Amino acid sequence: MFLLNLVRFNIEAGARHFSTLGAFLSNVSVVTEQIVFPVVMLGIYWLSGYYNQVFMKSRLQELSVTLGNALVGAVLFFFVAMINDLQPDRGHTYLLILIVFGILFTCLYVERYIITSSAKRKIESGIWALNTLIVGTGKDAEELLLRLRRLQPVMGLNVLGFVSTGNEGNACEMSLPVYCIDEIETVSDRLGIRKYVVMQQAGGENVTKDVINRLLPTDRGVLMSPGLYQLLTTRVRTANIAGEPLVDVAHAPISDFTINMKRVIDVTVSALGLLLSAPVICLLGILIKMDSRGPVIYSQIRIGRHKKPFRIYKLRTMYTDAESKGPALSMPNDTRITKIGHVLRKYRLDELPQFWNVLIGQMSLVGPRPEREYYINQLLERAPYYALVQQVRPGLTSWGMVKYGYASDIDGMVERLRYELLYLENLSLRVDIKIIIYTFKIVFTGKGI
Repeated sequence: MFLLNLVRFNIEAGARHFSTLGAFLSNVSVVTEQIVFPVVMLGIYWLSGYYNQVFMKSRLQELSVTLGNALVGAVLFFFVAMINDLQPDRGHTYLLILIVFGILFTCLYVERYIITSSAKRKIESGIWALNTLIVGTGKDAEELLLRLRRLQPVMGLNVLGFVSTGNEGNACEMSLPVYCIDEIETVSDRLGIRKYVVMQQAGGENVTKDVINRLLPTDRGVLMSPGLYQLLTTRVRTANIAGEPLVDVAHAPISDFTINMKRVIDVTVSALGLLLSAPVICLLGILIKMDSRGPVIYSQIRIGRHKKPFRIYKLRTMYTDAESKGPALSMPNDTRITKIGHVLRKYRLDELPQFWNVLIGQMSLVGPRPEREYYINQLLERAPYYALVQQVRPGLTSWGMVKYGYASDIDGMVERLRYELLYLENLSLRVDIKIIIYTFKIVFTGKGI
């Protein structure tokens, strides 16, 4: 910022009105710019997703992100700091914008290039690596180990051992320690494991799916071949061109910018939503109390991202003893639903308290709807790929709720799951906006049931 203001003092007519460089730099507006602009730029860098992934960065991706950061910064600086100081000569104004862009890009990229190059050398030398376990044993596992060791400078995977699932039969002697699948979390914590590479299991597809489902909630990368990935879904995606063709199924195919932008939108909209809906919630609370006995707010444990349980909040729409005989999904003409509850469900007003879940990061505005563990266990038996939807935060609304609506049985939940998986594979801000628009349509037309 100091370098930029030094250039401005020498070429900008407005700046030259100051008698000395010190007088220009001590001007209140310039001092404010020097304090605020770096903070704003840090926010832009975070929003771009540059800080999300600090390991194994692509130089090409780093170049494109830095170019974008510098362009946004230059345009922002022009509109905020220079809009009132436009020169009569338009070419002079464009020159100033170009200078801002050049200084931002050069200073930023040189520093990033040095850091990335240093990191790359440490990865290639093995100083930095992602501790990894191969889930599988036998000759094929040993061959995979050799390939990963050969590609270690590219992929950064440091294999520390193998994991036996107990279905291999007579396992041959392995070159690295073999751990039991039942102790994988303890072993992973002790060894600092960051990635699992899953092989086709000897017990068949069902055993392989069970292993994958067991690894997904560990919040570590789960890598597998494209062929294995097709066991869970029909779409194949891979980002590693130079290394072994492995797919990371533990993380959704979503850019870092989209992740951060979704969170910014979630916090902004949920805070505004809580503020605007507070009078509505109070009024509905009075109607709920007049309609039936029991609390206004109903809470329930749901399973969120990476199988982490959280307490979801809703306006109560059923009688307090609705599940005295155990968990049961709602059905058309369900006698457990109160009179006011039918209205709340029809217009989705019972979901309003979930703005709080969104605000504190347990949910997102848009994402697969969270389910109870009781139903998740049944879904996993029928559709093992359900584990994939737990890669992202559950949503206040979802593609499945818009296209299918409430499910009254497990068959309906499996059918709705197809839309949730489709959302996961097409996740973007554009899709989120479309789902929100359709949700508003449901709310205003009363087609929530």
